[in-house]
Amino acid sequence: MSDDEKPAGPARSGRPRSGPVKRGLPSAVVACAVALTLPWLQPAVADAAPDPAVRYVALGDSRATGSPQDLLSIRNGCFRTSDAYPQIVADTLSAESYVSRACAGAKTENITTTTQFTVTGPQPPQIGALQPDTTLVTVSIGGNDIAWSSLVEPCYTPAPGFDAKCRSDATTARRMNDALTALGPKVSATLAAIAAKAPAATVLLVGHGGIFGDRGCWPYIPASDADAAFVVQFFARMNAVLADAARANGARFVDVAAAAVGHDACAGRRWFEGLVPRSFTMPLHPTHEGHRAMASLIVAALP
Repeated sequence: MSDDEKPAGPARSGRPRSGPVKRGLPSAVVACAVALTLPWLQPAVADAAPDPAVRYVALGDSRATGSPQDLLSIRNGCFRTSDAYPQIVADTLSAESYVSRACAGAKTENITTTTQFTVTGPQPPQIGALQPDTTLVTVSIGGNDIAWSSLVEPCYTPAPGFDAKCRSDATTARRMNDALTALGPKVSATLAAIAAKAPAATVLLVGHGGIFGDRGCWPYIPASDADAAFVVQFFARMNAVLADAARANGARFVDVAAAAVGHDACAGRRWFEGLVPRSFTMPLHPTHEGHRAMASLIVAALP
């Protein structure tokens, strides 16, 4: 007698069943039911909900540290304050964890390999804050590597109405070109190191610019209109270098300069202070409103 023809157990009445019972039909029904069920089960496994927690690390220089009007910010030597755009981003996203290692004066090597010395002691390389489960990293870097403020100094005039004509100065052009040529590999290496340390993270590289518009306003932006527009183009070139580095390393570039048009240091609702600030903000750095705007741009750039 085959397995399919083995007698079943006694019936509920207590009388034995007469004759063998075929099981082929129930087996086919079960197999069909399983086959019909599997397609419905598979998407549930494949589409398992991702971890929604945001574990955020902010890296970079003084553009990411906030306005040093809080005197307690000097305690860490980096001038990090609660109004900095990383803190606003963390609050907006209700981050599960947030740490900022941004430090005033930082260069690319201070993110990756080199200790930064501050007035309150050494700061280890910022990349040490990254973990394999970090999900978000913002980076503001590059300005100190090229000392951009010194590159545009030839554009400043001693009094209103003057024109330094830095836009036609060969030495200024050469220094800018050399600085931007050297910047790309440094930023690219920094982003590559970040990606290796936090492979699951979305990395956003925050662009420069926005301080200068197409006009001067002595003493805040002490330059002629033509030279101010020349500096705007310098930052456009710098941002092109940063955007290329971001693309090459799987990062996203956040274009601050384009969004800041009309909010330069000469504007009424300015996102940045000029060479002579009109608030407690450091010269040539984001204002409170600027930090809020930068935070909004970062959040909007997230996938």
